[in-house]
Amino acid sequence: MLKPKGKESSQTTYMNYAATSLHKPQPVIDAVTNYLQNNNEITPQRSYLNFSGQNIIFQGREAVADFFHAKDSSKVIFTQNITLSLNMILHGLLQTGDHVITTSVEHNAVMRPLYLLEQEGVEVSYLACDTAGELTPEKIESALQKNTKLLVMTHASNVLASVLPVERCFEIAHKHKLLTVLDTAQTAVFLPIDQQSSHIDVLAFTGHKSLLALTGIGGFILSEKAAHQMQPWLTGGTGLFSDSVVQPDILPDKFEAGTPNNVGILSLKTSLEWIKQIGIKNIQESEQALTQQFLSGLKGMPLKILGNTDVTNRVPVVSVVPQQLEVNELTQFLYEDYGIITRHGLHCAPSAHKTAGSFETGALRFSFGFETTTTEINHCLTALEKILIKGGN
Repeated sequence: MLKPKGKESSQTTYMNYAATSLHKPQPVIDAVTNYLQNNNEITPQRSYLNFSGQNIIFQGREAVADFFHAKDSSKVIFTQNITLSLNMILHGLLQTGDHVITTSVEHNAVMRPLYLLEQEGVEVSYLACDTAGELTPEKIESALQKNTKLLVMTHASNVLASVLPVERCFEIAHKHKLLTVLDTAQTAVFLPIDQQSSHIDVLAFTGHKSLLALTGIGGFILSEKAAHQMQPWLTGGTGLFSDSVVQPDILPDKFEAGTPNNVGILSLKTSLEWIKQIGIKNIQESEQALTQQFLSGLKGMPLKILGNTDVTNRVPVVSVVPQQLEVNELTQFLYEDYGIITRHGLHCAPSAHKTAGSFETGALRFSFGFETTTTEINHCLTALEKILIKGGN
């Protein structure tokens, strides 16, 4: 490992928004602080003393349903994160003898549950995306079998950034009476998502990334058909029908068990309100401009950019493979010499790297958020130029 020559920046520059947001909006901080200082609730469903917790949960469901244009807020199910959501969804909808279709650029939050289900007799087909992470929707029809039940796919790869043609893919899936599941971890906020018009039976989301809520809150939204077919994978106390060992069949209790994360739900409700005030279009335009600035600045540098370079069809993520350094060396130089925080490796998405041809090397990922500034983009470009072209001087 080469030795860094000394830090040129006394401040850090955060470029890892695809992993989690850096700061939360002030209204979120204020709401959470007020809640923690003024509430001391037991699980609200079991308390006749304080119903503010129930109001928080109800209002949180309403906010999520409104944000994703869902029809029925009772079908908004809260979990601790999108990984748990996807496990609950896949295990709840698939059983031995079923066939499921997915893509070659999925995160391990999809790949690992599917691997376990394969061991239990579920068949899995992986649609090959091209090296830029793009998918031809018509491939779905060639993968269909008599026992095909489900299509699950990410909205955009956390490595290659390319936005997949979800609406067309799900339209084809519904034509063949398949259920559809969408992973929105990288696209919520950056792209407007309409559960009803986009043929989404189950929409999985997480709070702590672009939705700007706390960690530990996520969930999924069900269509009527999915809610009827899906079986509970997580069971336990609900505060209702406690005389029975069977999980209640009513929503949302069918899929929620244990003490709810009131403060997490409150943070999500408040962040969604803040995002709506700012405007999704404004956020998208800002992050697209930052991505374009960064991609333009990379031209001529000795590195490979993964994914397509059309900012109108990618999320604000740019993964690169340097030609003259190891990925981990470049990561270290950027942080220790220039204070730039990135993410390197396989990004919990080895199949996406195999698709791109970067599995052996991994990649260095820059990802931007609404807080990112043009000054920070320029700082990253200057640092890369000094390291890759001028040898760090």
